[in-house]
Amino acid sequence: MIKEQAKQMMNQWLKHRLVLEELLKWIPDEHINYKPWNGAMALGDLAQHVAGSTDMFVTIAKTGKGKIGFPPIAKCDTMAEVLDIVHSLTEKTKAIYASLTDEELEIEYDSPHPNLKGPRFKLVAIANDHEIHHKGQLFTYARMVGIQKLPFFI
Repeated sequence: MIKEQAKQMMNQWLKHRLVLEELLKWIPDEHINYKPWNGAMALGDLAQHVAGSTDMFVTIAKTGKGKIGFPPIAKCDTMAEVLDIVHSLTEKTKAIYASLTDEELEIEYDSPHPNLKGPRFKLVAIANDHEIHHKGQLFTYARMVGIQKLPFFI
């Protein structure tokens, strides 16, 4: 049961997730519903979307079961509540990642979405790319609401 690829993917993801968690600590509650344009996700909702989506993709990569879609978003009044949800999902996802084997990553996933068909590692790679994309958006949101200092993982 070799876990080198799975471990490497988890470590890459975790670097980004920990920066996201740190970023959320710096955003005042007054900006939880900030949307930079009509139709955008609110800041607090986007943070939950990132965490929930990664958990969904990694869970499906582990089990081969589940439906790809938008994860539920809880109504939060404070950034501390958002951070609690994100942190809880981080711990859950980390446990699933830690149990993921390289053999499981090679199992074919038959998705109704053509871009997701193939070895399950594709789901994990998409999850990591998705997280990085939305983390970048959240950095932009933070700048737009006046946050001067941002956490970077480098």
